[in-house]
Amino acid sequence: MVTSIVEVVVRPRFAPIFLVLVAGGCSETGPGPVTATDAVVAEDVLATDPGPADSGPPEKGPADPGPEGAQSCGDPIPRLYSVPRGPGWPSPNAYSWDGSWSPTASDFPIAGLYDNEYFDGHLVQGQPSPILPPGNWDWNDADNDLAWWKGFASSVGAFELLRDHCDRPFGWRLVPHDPTGVDYETLAAQFEGSSGTDILNLGPQGKAHSTAGQLGDGPDLFVFQSAWSLDFRTGSTLTGALRDNDLVVAGCSPVSGKDYLIQGATVHTGPGADRVFARDIRGAAVDLGNGEGGRTDSLDPSDGDDVVVLRGNVKDTRVFGGWGDDVVFWFIDEMQDTYPGQAQGGNLFGGGGAGEALWGDPGTDRLVLVVPTDTVVVGQPATPPGALLVMTAGDDFQWDLPTVDDPYARYCYPCGVGPGGRRTLIINYVARDGQDKTAGYVFLTAFEEVQVGLGPGAKVYRIDEVAGKAVWEPDLVPLQPPGFPEDLCAVP
Repeated sequence: MVTSIVEVVVRPRFAPIFLVLVAGGCSETGPGPVTATDAVVAEDVLATDPGPADSGPPEKGPADPGPEGAQSCGDPIPRLYSVPRGPGWPSPNAYSWDGSWSPTASDFPIAGLYDNEYFDGHLVQGQPSPILPPGNWDWNDADNDLAWWKGFASSVGAFELLRDHCDRPFGWRLVPHDPTGVDYETLAAQFEGSSGTDILNLGPQGKAHSTAGQLGDGPDLFVFQSAWSLDFRTGSTLTGALRDNDLVVAGCSPVSGKDYLIQGATVHTGPGADRVFARDIRGAAVDLGNGEGGRTDSLDPSDGDDVVVLRGNVKDTRVFGGWGDDVVFWFIDEMQDTYPGQAQGGNLFGGGGAGEALWGDPGTDRLVLVVPTDTVVVGQPATPPGALLVMTAGDDFQWDLPTVDDPYARYCYPCGVGPGGRRTLIINYVARDGQDKTAGYVFLTAFEEVQVGLGPGAKVYRIDEVAGKAVWEPDLVPLQPPGFPEDLCAVP
């Protein structure tokens, strides 16, 4: 079976990635025997009689949607995406959560939608094989044993083939045995993503950990509650990133006190206009568009305008905006893990984190701090209560030593002097009650704007990266964050 290669990247800055073969009875001889239950799961959920290689099941529906007023092939499919309707959210269609992908009749059948071997229902051990999305489904490829798939089907669930209103396949959706919480680790990561829309919703208590995973082309969804020791790509130049506006929810519901949900994890969303909601995140990274599969010294011109919303406890976290006009909304007053003298603020990059990617992003990137609109901006320490410090980090250049040898994690703080005298800035926010909500200094590199507050009274400042200060620009329009997609975190 020909499959793509899952790249395992160990992040020395965070917790390492442990490849542990657990669920499904994995051993040196394979993930376990074929069982009757496995065969029923594959047969019930997945179609048969797919037709010629790589085309999947034959197109049974008409390409013509019918007379005027009839339902169109690409009309939204009820409850498929469950994204909010209203300000800040685009309208979905059948193929994408944001309406960004509208394939024409000539695009069908969609190449790359099916596994290169298990696409035609041929016999395996005397039984019709399941029709599967791309993945590493054999333990021993020469034996065509489907061992990884049998373990997946027994322990995780199955895949539903997504079809539009004209019955044309365009993607896959995970159908877990336990919709409240999938344990996504090495066994589940054998799914490698298709060229269409992939919906990987692990449920409101789902956890992704101890592995590397990937999705491919298409506007994908990835939803989970907690993560650790994870390196995951929803799209990249390594795994496919055509029509790649991805939506990620990392943390469905908040934790109490000073705890964290996301630790030692990196999510790469790759090219396209991506949207990430992350809460209670520490020692982790969100890569919205670094190039070459997520290298921090590379930018990808096919990256779009990305949005990330940070909530809850946020400490020692990196965000890389990549190419485009990116926005980081930070609900910074939700931070509870505060104590005097801490220095674990984190690093925000409008572009990449190293090399030419540091200053090479041509977009205008904005940091939006969700704080009271009367928060005062000051230019030198110490930061008083109810104030935001914005100042230069100076001319020094310093690598983060634990990540310096990893091209997918390397970053600097501060980052020296860039073109035209641009420099890294330092921000520090202290709430009215005196709590240091940024957990020390946060290093801000290649951001052009900072917004203080939401709604009426919010102020947008232009960042003078040369002088190291924030200048209020009354003509700049404040932005509002998109609402949290809570229905994605509901049990079906």
